[in-house]
Amino acid sequence: RLSDGRGWVFSAKDQLLVMTEAHDYSRGLWHYNVVCEEDAETRAAPTFSDTHRTGEFVHSGDCVAVDERCRIAGGRFCKLADGRGWVFESKDGLLVLSEVKGMRRAARDFERGLWHYTVICDDDVEVRAAPTYSDEARTGQFLCPGDVVAVDERCRIGGIWFLKLCDGRGWVFESKDRISVMANME
Repeated sequence: RLSDGRGWVFSAKDQLLVMTEAHDYSRGLWHYNVVCEEDAETRAAPTFSDTHRTGEFVHSGDCVAVDERCRIAGGRFCKLADGRGWVFESKDGLLVLSEVKGMRRAARDFERGLWHYTVICDDDVEVRAAPTYSDEARTGQFLCPGDVVAVDERCRIGGIWFLKLCDGRGWVFESKDRISVMANME
């Protein structure tokens, strides 16, 4: 029986598995690095099935925000917070995603807090949907030189800080191609 009252569903029909139980389901906010060498295609549902491929990809080196996680059929699945779909943590023994966890204060790769940054480069800075340089994550929104923004999360990937804007617009990078883009005002 569906918990929202819409009716009943069968778990199998004509010896075909229709539904399976999700274990260890949780909602929250986690960050993962994409650690496999190949791009990984997202799924519309938490499954290994190729029929649920979305045509959207996560790329090696990307840091992605995850807002739901669960285990199904022995695999852990992570739902991307930007709406692109679900990604498996590993498949066929290949690690795809690795959770970014806080370390000692002096060497953290992820921080939550409140910082104020200003755009110090001469060009507009395009906001990204996720902490990555990838063109596919561009949102079409920009910060202009001199703009001051509040930042509530920072994620360091490859030595570069990516900054999450408090207003929910997305992420910007602190520097690109060894050129400073944003400066902390503290």
